Amino acid sequence: MADILYRNLVETDIEQLHALVSDWEVVRQMGSWPWPADREFTANRCKPYAGRGFVWGIFAPTLIGTVSVTEGELGYMLAPSHWGQGIMSKMTVIAINHGFRDPSLLEMTASVWADNPGSRRVLTKLGFTLSRNGTEHALARDEETALEYYSLQRDVWQRLRSGAQ
Repeated sequence: MADILYRNLVETDIEQLHALVSDWEVVRQMGSWPWPADREFTANRCKPYAGRGFVWGIFAPTLIGTVSVTEGELGYMLAPSHWGQGIMSKMTVIAINHGFRDPSLLEMTASVWADNPGSRRVLTKLGFTLSRNGTEHALARDEETALEYYSLQRDVWQRLRSGAQ
């Protein structure tokens, strides 16, 4: 894991990002990505995020995923060949620390499809707590899908981090 790098996505990342989002196992867990993968949609995501927050590509050395905090919401995706290696746990810690540098962000949210136990484990290990259950339309699945909503307070995060050192 020492060779993991992260940075803003740029136009030249389109081929690698499009390959990642052309994998059904990845996209079925995403809320807003279309299926089948749409090249124009992917191209629109290959630039620095313009709102409050960031979207980083994760590279090892090629693009293997993304991690983001956008408008206070944590999001991530990772190529299946890298699942279970602790990469996303490491990257989400970095992203949360960076996101909470925004003094106006007092709470971070995240959501996970109910049939995604791996992502649920990442969130609960980080200290996120379930705030409610619901359903949303999953674009790639093209159906209403059970969703779990999580939240993490800045003060809880700081307490957890200080206890971990």
